[in-house]
Amino acid sequence: MKAILEIELIGDNIVQEMRMWTRLGNDLIPGSGSATFGSCPPSGWVAEITGFDLQYKYARTFLKFKKDYSRANSKGSRGVYAEYILEEEKIYDVKDSKQRYFCKVDNWQIVLINESEVREWLKNHSK
Repeated sequence: MKAILEIELIGDNIVQEMRMWTRLGNDLIPGSGSATFGSCPPSGWVAEITGFDLQYKYARTFLKFKKDYSRANSKGSRGVYAEYILEEEKIYDVKDSKQRYFCKVDNWQIVLINESEVREWLKNHSK
C-alpha cells in the first residue's frame, strides 16, 4: 500500500532563479556561477531510511518528487508542492518548511513515528 505526501516548497521561485544564475555563470566562465551563487538548499525533502550511518546517523536515499504548480501564486513563492509516493514496510525522514520528522505508511495513512521507533525498526529489518 502507498500514500502520497505533499510538501510545500516555500520560496521555490528563489531556488529556481539561483539555479538559473549559477548555470549562466558557469556557462560563461566555468565554476564562476557556483563560486558566486553557491547552492540553494531545498526547502523540503523526503528520504527513505535504509540503515545506520556513522556520519549522518542514518543512511538515506532521497526520493524523487513531482512538482505541482496548480495552487501556486503568480510568483511561485507559495503554493508549489512536491509530491512524494511513500510505501508501506519502509520508514522515512521528512523535512518540510516547518519541521523535520520520521514517518511510515500504515493502511494508506502516513503515521508519524519517533526516533526510538526508527532505531527499533532498523534493528529488526537490518540485512
